[in-house]
Order: sequence, then structure tokens, then C-alpha cells
Amino acid sequence: MGLNKLIYIKSALHDILSKCYDALKGKKGFYGIKTPMGGVLFILLISISLMSCSSTSWVVVDEGTKDINDFELISSRFYLESTNGITPNQPLIHFDLKAINTYEYAKRVRSERYIQRYRPRLGYVLLGAAGAGLSYFAAFSDQLVTEPTNTQRYSLIGAGTLLTGLSFLNMKPIGEPSATGESRLLRKIGAVQESDTVNAKPYNSVTPSIRLSYSDSILAEHKGWDFRDGRISINLAEEIDAGIFEETPSDNILVEVFYDSLSRKKEVPVSSVFEQFVVVDAQITALRNAPVIDNNNVLTDLAEGSQLKLVKKEGDWYKVLYGISETWVSVDDVNTIWRSSEFASDLSVITIPSVPFGSVDVEQNIPDLGLEPLNSSAFILSNFQFENKELSERIYGERDVELMEAYFSQALAIRSNNIIKAINISSERSLEQTYSRLAIPLDEPPRNLIVYINGYAEIRDSKVYLIGSELNEEGTSYLDLQKFFEGLSSLRLNSLVIFADLDILNNDGSSQPFRRLASTVTDSNYKAAVLFAGRPNQRSGIYSSSIGEQKRHSIFTYYLAEAFKQGKLRISEVYDHLERNVPFTSRSIYDRPQNPLLFGDRDLELLN
Repeated sequence: MGLNKLIYIKSALHDILSKCYDALKGKKGFYGIKTPMGGVLFILLISISLMSCSSTSWVVVDEGTKDINDFELISSRFYLESTNGITPNQPLIHFDLKAINTYEYAKRVRSERYIQRYRPRLGYVLLGAAGAGLSYFAAFSDQLVTEPTNTQRYSLIGAGTLLTGLSFLNMKPIGEPSATGESRLLRKIGAVQESDTVNAKPYNSVTPSIRLSYSDSILAEHKGWDFRDGRISINLAEEIDAGIFEETPSDNILVEVFYDSLSRKKEVPVSSVFEQFVVVDAQITALRNAPVIDNNNVLTDLAEGSQLKLVKKEGDWYKVLYGISETWVSVDDVNTIWRSSEFASDLSVITIPSVPFGSVDVEQNIPDLGLEPLNSSAFILSNFQFENKELSERIYGERDVELMEAYFSQALAIRSNNIIKAINISSERSLEQTYSRLAIPLDEPPRNLIVYINGYAEIRDSKVYLIGSELNEEGTSYLDLQKFFEGLSSLRLNSLVIFADLDILNNDGSSQPFRRLASTVTDSNYKAAVLFAGRPNQRSGIYSSSIGEQKRHSIFTYYLAEAFKQGKLRISEVYDHLERNVPFTSRSIYDRPQNPLLFGDRDLELLN
């Protein structure tokens, strides 16, 4: 306790005891109030119980506290670190210059200040009060034999007061000490070392360099790169040509940075920098709302060069975004490319809206040419859907078949039961079974026969083969057209006209394979003609232009139907119409030649 509190206690006790003494002697009441003896004692006890005091003290709480104001930098070690995530929307990679600083701090004794409250112990106070009362009684009693002198009286008063004061010094603590929040560091007892990692600034004038590589090939390298506030930033999408990556990248992009003697490497997946898109490489492909070939799920047709964002691959289909809708295109009709995310904002989508049959000009108002239908038949052989993953669906193949069937039945008046079709067949056996349905009714009497062939073909060993729709044990199936033509030549016919819309997949500059195939029927029947869509080294194109007309048929079949619609029934007239229009249209759309070939009787009339 402080000295002031002791003086205060002594003065208060002296005042209280004086009043009590006066009350005991009956001179006057307690503080001027007449009070019985019991009341005086009660007031004395209450006053004692309410008295308290407090003291403060410094307590040592830690003998090894780090003094953050007393330190010394021992060493610094620099390194490069990359921790940011990379996405196609943010194809930035950062390398930050970091420093590991080691400091030595002084260790000191730490003390904190606490406050403790105290209250007098009642037993000691009462004993002190009793002793003080005896002293005061002796000092002021007039019943003693000899009245005390002033010196004795003062001595007794002082003794009583001292006894009372000493009884108050023996106090007991109240509750737990309370911390004031004050602390101080005392003497130094040692030192401690600690390390801290912080962002650093370049510590010399050396400029950093970067190197980007993929599969052991360097994509970009720069010697004089810049620091920006201790950071090396690289926009990977700007530094790398995305066209080098295949559909499924075999490796990651390796990013390396160098500064002074420091270096850092980080591998970044291609998909973290670029997004995948598909580009239509077929003349036309169908955009569907489901991954299955069905005329009812075609949303629109896409022209060659159309670009769409790839979502994922599922089997033979790519799920792509058309606007915000998830749609499907055939794997066989597109190529995949990697591009930056900005490429999505400038996609080129060349759509050819899907329309029902009857919307194109040659599909409308098919004339009746007034021909005799009794002795005429037609055979349609078309393959346009394939199991072979390397072959895409032959666009508009089904529509070409429907167009030819419509002209055979309406314009040329061939009865529907005399139109035999072999669609998407995979083997020569299937072709023979269909052919037998044709041969039986042609036996008697002799008939006129028109044959229309449509599909992909290849020339193998100077022979022409139509590609089958399904795979066999050896892979792609082939239909020998030489055998088919030989079968046709054995029939008893008045006339035979064959229109072959063949899209030859392997180039052959010689016309000899077509000449040899046509001679199979033209040599045995003078009333025979074979008309091919183009030469063996030319593709049969689709009449659909992204910036022009959309006829939705092959160029050859469209103009063949147009010739029929104009009443051209002589083979020379049909050929002249094709020769004038097919090459020009092919050049206009694809900038490539397509020249029809005719073998046989030019003066032959259809259904003579």
C-alpha cells in the first residue's frame, strides 16, 4: 500500500475511534448523533467492511521475449516464385522476385503491471481496535488513581492509534490481480534468429530473360524482358502460336525465366492458355441437336470454314456451342484447333438453313413429260452414311435420291413399283439381292432402264469401286461397279442410261478407268450411255455456297434434274446442259474443275 493510503487510514480510524470514545463517555453521539453502544459497534464494523485499498506491482511473465526494436539483418537470399493460376481468359503467368531475410533479435525479460485490491482482516482489526480502546480509555479515564500526564496521555493515544493502524496493515487480497496492459522489457538475456519471406525489388541492373518451349522445341525466347515492381509477367497467348498444337497435346508448355543467377521453371497445360474450337473442313455438315444421324434433328447446315467452340468429344461426335446452345457435329466433318479465348468473339459461322424437300426450285413444279410408262424402269444405288470414321456423311445424298425418285416417277412417268432402290448397302451380296429384284421384271418384254448412282468411290487397280456404308472384317467395304455394270449389260433392254454421280476420293489423272467401266455396257448394247459427274481426278461438289445460292444437292444431280425439268430427254441435250453449268458452278464455289464425262450413244433418247 502507498503512504498516502496509510495516512488516510490512520486519520479515519482516529476520527472514528474519537467519536466512539466520546459516545462511550456519553459526551455526545456518533458524529453528533446519540447512539447506543451496540449501534456504535455496528457502525464500526460496517465501516471496516467497506474499507479497501489497492496496490500495483510489476510481474515477470517471460524471460525470453523477442525485442522487435532491437534487431540486426544477418543475411538475404533471393529466388523467383510463380503461384498464380492461369486460365484462357487470363493467360498471364507471373514470376515474383522474393527474398528470404534472416534477422537476429535481442531476447529480454518482459514484465507486466498488475493491480491487486485488498480489504482489512476483521479479526485483526477488532483486536487492534480493542487494544486501541484500552489505550484510549487509560488516556482519558478519570477513574484512575493517578490521572495520566499529558505525556502519558499522548503516549497512550499514539499506542492505540498504532495498534489500530497495524491491524489494518494485515489485509487480505480480493479476487485475482487485474492486468493494466502495461509491459516493459528489462535486461537482455540472449538473441534469437528468425527468417521472413517478402516481395523484393531487383537488386541490380541485370534484365531478366524468358524462354517458352514445347516438346523440346523453343516457341519464343526474349533476352531483355522487364521487371514491373519486382514481377515478371508473360502473356502466353500472345507469345505462342496456338496452331502448333494437335487435338490432344502430348506435352505441357514449359515456361522458364532467368534473372542474374536465379532461374525458375513451370509447366503449363495447353488447355490453361488456349481453348479448343472446331473448323468445318467438309463442304457442308449438319448441325444437330442430338448425337445421332436423323433428318429430324438437323438444326441447320454449316458450310466449309465455319468455326464453333468445342465443349467436349463424345464418341464420333463433338459437342459444340452454337450461340449459347449445345449442339453436335460429326467428328469426320471438322478439324480441331487451339486458339485464345478472344477468338470466340470473332467466330465465323456460315449457316445454310435446313429447309424441307420441295423448297428448292428443281424440287418444285416437276413437269409431266407425257412419256409411256409401261416399258420403263429405274434403279437407284446410293451410299451416303458410313461407319468408317474417316468418311463423313455425304451431305444431301439422301435428298439427291429423293429428287431423282421424284423425277423418275413424275417427269418420266416410271411407276413406283418399277423404281428399285439400294440405299446404304455394305456388300456386293446386298447389291446382288437388290439387283435380282430389278432383273426379274426386266426379262420380258425388253424395257428401258435408267440407273442413278451416288456416293464416294475409289479407283483401285484401274477399277472403280463404290465405298460401302459399313465396315467388314478387313475394314472399309467396297462394291465392284465393274461387276454391277456387267450384270446390267446381260439384261434384255431396249436402252440403258447410267448417271454416275461419283465423288472419287483418290486422284487419278487418267480417264481410262471410267472409259473401261462404261465400255462394259456401251460395247454390248448400242443403245447405251454412261454420264459421269466429273473426271477421275475431280471431286463431285455440293451446290451450296456460303455467300451464294443454296441448292442443297450435288452440282451434278441439280443440273441433271434441271435438264429433265426443261424437257431435255436426248442424251446430247442433257450432256450439253451439264457441260455448260457444272464446271462453271464448281469454279465459282470451290475454285476447282469438275467436268462431266459422257460415253456411249449421244443421240439416245431417254425411255426410247
